[in-house]
Amino acid sequence: MGNTRAALLMVLSMATFALGDAFVKMSSSTMSISQVLIFMAIPGLIIFSALAQRSGQTPFSRGFFEKPVIARNCVEAVTAICMVSALSMAPLSLVISIIQAVPLIVTLGAAVLLKEKVGPRRWFALFAGFFGVMLMLRPDTSGIPIGAVFALTAAFGLSARDLITRIMPQSVGTLQMATWGTAAIIPAGLVLLPFTGPHEMPALNGWLIVLCASLANAVGYYSITAAMRLGDVSFVTPFRYTRLVFALIISALFFYDRPDTLTLIGAALVIGSGLFVMWRERKLSVSGNT
Repeated sequence: MGNTRAALLMVLSMATFALGDAFVKMSSSTMSISQVLIFMAIPGLIIFSALAQRSGQTPFSRGFFEKPVIARNCVEAVTAICMVSALSMAPLSLVISIIQAVPLIVTLGAAVLLKEKVGPRRWFALFAGFFGVMLMLRPDTSGIPIGAVFALTAAFGLSARDLITRIMPQSVGTLQMATWGTAAIIPAGLVLLPFTGPHEMPALNGWLIVLCASLANAVGYYSITAAMRLGDVSFVTPFRYTRLVFALIISALFFYDRPDTLTLIGAALVIGSGLFVMWRERKLSVSGNT
């Protein structure tokens, strides 16, 4: 029963994250990237601060000055900039398809940076997954679309955040990390103000859209945290890929975006490779091999 509830929470999380991505894309059509970052982060900061305080994880702690925390906050800010930029420039389905490469990048980073052992079959799966990413990017003589570059950079940023989280001090709570990471987005948006624009105060519907984006991401974050705590990680994690399903549906219904064949093939390769890597890691954790 615990795994079933955890899986449902993970699916809910992915649905709300996909909705949040859609709202961010809508917001970027009427606001600058820096405005979206600032106006989306402020409600999220209030929500996460309240949740952290309620759970006994004070938002004001010496843990904020730990080196892994500082590194994670910096990565969080850069990733948010890249993600919002990607959503403003590229189709939602393409951005989320590229983001699905995060588990593969995390495995690669763990092997290279954390010296975790990766066997030949997982290496093959990694190469197959990255080939899928290249199919989606489709580089040619004119280069790679800038929106896709931002999406790929965001994927590396999310992966770096996950890797840094692995070495985070145990004294730092999950909601504290969420609060500080969200807070880091605000100064990032302020720094970008002179370089993005024009800056116009949004109409009422613009405020509502960016508020919905912030609330959706907060619900998504809370749900994924609950899912990972309630169920077995190896059982729950594959449900992360439902985010692409929701993104495809939302893209078709609201943005009239239908990904082409190469994008679908590339996404299938990425997801298949990621699922194989997860299955292999679960099997090896039981047997103790590599």
